[in-house]
Amino acid sequence: MPVEYLNIREAAEHADVTRQTIYRWVLKGVPVRGELMYLTAVLIAGQYRICAIDLDRFLDALGYEFEDDDSGQDASGNS
Repeated sequence: MPVEYLNIREAAEHADVTRQTIYRWVLKGVPVRGELMYLTAVLIAGQYRICAIDLDRFLDALGYEFEDDDSGQDASGNS
């Protein structure tokens, strides 16, 4: 299974936060249970890239809730 890397804009859309929030999580971290937790990112050609799996784990650690898709369609948009 290939690893999916997101740029800052894509990561912000995925997490439903601003790009500034993603930068803050990467550069300054966020307190979680008394410790700073950072969102892991790599620099590729001068641009931050965030592994989608790492972002999901980070959001889980922060307690973010994902809404279930009740549309009755699969990911490709088919019923």
